[in-house]
Amino acid sequence: MLHTSKALVRLVGLVCLFGSWSPTLLAQEEAIPKLGSGVPLLPGQDELTDTRYQIGPVWGKKPVALSDFRELPTLERIARGTGRIRGATGFYLGTFGGSHVVATNHHVCPSATSCRGQRFSLPLEGLSFTVDTFLGTWSSIDLALMTIQAPDKDLATLARIANPFVFDLPLRPGQKLLTVGFGSAANPNRQLVAVADADCKVFSAENEFRLMADPDTFNPSGYLAWSFANGCDVSHGDSGSAMVDRESGAVVGIIWTGKVPKKAQVRDPNYLNGLLESGSTEIWTELSYAVPAVKMLEVLKDELESGRLPISTRAILEDLLGS
Repeated sequence: MLHTSKALVRLVGLVCLFGSWSPTLLAQEEAIPKLGSGVPLLPGQDELTDTRYQIGPVWGKKPVALSDFRELPTLERIARGTGRIRGATGFYLGTFGGSHVVATNHHVCPSATSCRGQRFSLPLEGLSFTVDTFLGTWSSIDLALMTIQAPDKDLATLARIANPFVFDLPLRPGQKLLTVGFGSAANPNRQLVAVADADCKVFSAENEFRLMADPDTFNPSGYLAWSFANGCDVSHGDSGSAMVDRESGAVVGIIWTGKVPKKAQVRDPNYLNGLLESGSTEIWTELSYAVPAVKMLEVLKDELESGRLPISTRAILEDLLGS
């Protein structure tokens, strides 16, 4: 799992990087968590430049720059709508049932007390909001939903950067993807970073989803989540990042985990091409994994039908799902 949880660690001195002391100050005060259970690592405990997470011959995640928006127009909306929450990543879905809704992973916000009152900050917009209402959290789709308080002056901006889930877009092998988050690998200052390289694509068969255990052998989570396999480079801090169809800009899922450590063959493009062509079972053990939006739709519809939700939450979810 790619979670970061709240663990304030104020850095006013040196940060240990690459096994030695370096005078690099992190702009982030929150601990980087291990994949899997979300147990936090203190900044500097992670080997930020190692290849435990890498898929393909190069590390594809780069800091987001305004010039990127001209080269890849679908990047701008999701980048501007992606924010920090509890040291991890979340993104703004839009207004539903009259409320402003944000999504992240279940393991980032496993309960109302863990996220209510926290800050959701959008660095590219220079905006920060308080989490107001916790709508719910569901481990089988590794999803948590909440609302934020938004003043009138920010409504026009939020309308421009909303990224709702698209529940009916098919996922097919080779489909090009894009994801944006605050992953720590090769990113010691925890900038907003994006990946849209040649390997960031769907590897599982068309609309093939599995309820799978976390393949992170380093520090696995304790639950199963619906998943599709992909080749996007993700690391600690990317938990809660949207998985986006690169051509349309549609949000088709949410990142939740990846194999850690990955074997060296995963950095070989010939090996990756072989996985894609053969449909090898290693697709489900060696790559990155995201929850598909279509499975979110199923689980959230079941939740609506259960009758357990407060009326106000029901109205928001019904609008979100188009019910």
